Amino acid sequence: MKKELINSFDKVYLTIELDEANGWIYNNWVGVLPTEKVIQGCQATIDFLREKPCAQMLNDNREVVGSWSSANDWIAQNWMPQVLRLGLKRFAHVVSPGIFGQASAAEMVTRVGSQFEMRLFQDIELAKNWLREA
Repeated sequence: MKKELINSFDKVYLTIELDEANGWIYNNWVGVLPTEKVIQGCQATIDFLREKPCAQMLNDNREVVGSWSSANDWIAQNWMPQVLRLGLKRFAHVVSPGIFGQASAAEMVTRVGSQFEMRLFQDIELAKNWLREA
């Protein structure tokens, strides 16, 4: 199962798919992400998780440009409680190479607290290995 979200320029900005072999949902975010696109994308991950329950998620931001921290309030107040209710336990976040995207991810980690296990990674293979350890 795979879902793609398209921006106003007909470009895919989020691909969500179930990696059945590894037992996680993989989210691949691409490009500049205005707040409304982050929120729409996060809502799509909730819908996907509802259809395909899974305890682990691999969130790939390697192709994201710029900051998305303006969406962190919504993520903490809306996304987080919903995915927790749906059974998400571990969240591996591969940060974007840019400083603004990294800062956005670091801020999100502080908001998560101990609600679930979340780790930031520079390398996607390290993120995958961490998820496989569960």
